[in-house]
Amino acid sequence: MDSDRITGAGRELGGKAQQRIGEWTGDAGTQAQGFADQATGAARNAYGQAKDAVRGLADAAPDYADQAREAGRHYYERGNRAVARQVGDQHLAALLVAGAVGYLFGWLIHGRH
Repeated sequence: MDSDRITGAGRELGGKAQQRIGEWTGDAGTQAQGFADQATGAARNAYGQAKDAVRGLADAAPDYADQAREAGRHYYERGNRAVARQVGDQHLAALLVAGAVGYLFGWLIHGRH
């Protein structure tokens, strides 16, 4: 837990107490200061919560990257096996498709001059 969260919660609680004292004594200045301290404490607490959230995301980022890398490797291997199976079953069709793709790239690169 971030120290700003603790400090903010304490200041917010102190502001509530100060506001109540101001209400009981009829002192508008004390009551207003209590409201201001509550707002300051709530803002500092929210800031601490945001820092905790960012810290949690930063800690989890390597795990997410590893999961994404493993998923990408898995899908690459599946696709590679599927292509190898198709090429193995249909040699002539694979050769024609490869030739057509090569011709298309050649035409795109050199045909526009």
